[in-house]
Amino acid sequence: MTRAIQFSLFALALCFTTPNLHAQRLHTVAVGDLSPSAGWGKYTAAVAMDLTNVWILVSENMPERGMDFSRLEIDEDQYSSPAHILDAVHRIKVQPNDSILFYFSGHGAVDDNGHYLALSQGKLYRKDLLDALRKKNAKMVALITDCCNTRSDGYLYAAPGVRVSQPAKPTPLFRKLFFETAGVVDINSSSPGESAFFAPIEKEPFSPGSIFSLAWLNWTQKEKGNSRSWDELVRGVGLIVHKSFHDYYPKGASIAKGAPIQTDQSIFAFTYPDMPAAEGPRTGMLVRDFPGRGAVITEVSAKSPASQVFLIHDDRFVSLKPQQVVVSVNGTPTPDTQTVVQEIKSSPQIVRLTIRDASTGTFEALMRMKY
Repeated sequence: MTRAIQFSLFALALCFTTPNLHAQRLHTVAVGDLSPSAGWGKYTAAVAMDLTNVWILVSENMPERGMDFSRLEIDEDQYSSPAHILDAVHRIKVQPNDSILFYFSGHGAVDDNGHYLALSQGKLYRKDLLDALRKKNAKMVALITDCCNTRSDGYLYAAPGVRVSQPAKPTPLFRKLFFETAGVVDINSSSPGESAFFAPIEKEPFSPGSIFSLAWLNWTQKEKGNSRSWDELVRGVGLIVHKSFHDYYPKGASIAKGAPIQTDQSIFAFTYPDMPAAEGPRTGMLVRDFPGRGAVITEVSAKSPASQVFLIHDDRFVSLKPQQVVVSVNGTPTPDTQTVVQEIKSSPQIVRLTIRDASTGTFEALMRMKY
């Protein structure tokens, strides 16, 4: 049968420092499809752990009295159905200023009607799920899924108990994302044509989970004290997913024997508040030629992609700086500005840079460009 575990985590109204945030709640529904037909095998543990990681993520950023958390583990085929998941949405009791976070870990695919959650009893199209969430009339609705985004042409596991230290009020990060922002967020863990992968059990035996969900937890734990936008979340988590995929699968990966090799996993945002338009400069940095030095960065715009690049070998975010030299883009040497411009123009959204700094030496970084 389905294990639907409802945590009632508040009894008193949540009081914030500003009047318009009074009594706001974050309603989180975390759904994992562990049904036999899903066929996860040894990775059943990872799907279950994804739900635990989402609980940790929310609990570390929200006070107990300001959140509802529903964990829905589907472990029988008959309950792996669109109706069963939509029923979980219908049961959410929302006040006008509340926010909703809906998370799904399981199979996903795409057909001519769009992206859908691939369930034992049928397809739950993303647009139908999002429509049901919108009808709750919450201030903010976030739909985040960890599943494949490709065309669709038996281990028992109990997630461990985890202790967390809950804050007295929402962290600056969650306050910004869920209570100071209004609208709709719709994000999937993989881009069109890509599958979503787990962290290999043999490499992460004590912390199983999906690459995207682990990256989301990682970024949130580091940024919970900062007021970050959804754009910064998409950019930051996207870079960690990209790096993690290459760390775990340096030769690429396949979802099944004989299937094509996938060389990247990149998160895909359908929409979110203030999502950048796909036009104009992609990086937010200016580069000029200097004789004897090469393509030198002369300016980095605030809050641009160039101001938040991910150091590959240090696992941290930094800003590029004027006077640094762009040595290569995606492995192609860039001796002049023209070459930098050409390589940036033809690059996928995530670009790999080699940068030379006169003080710290040469380093490699990932940048998620504007589009």
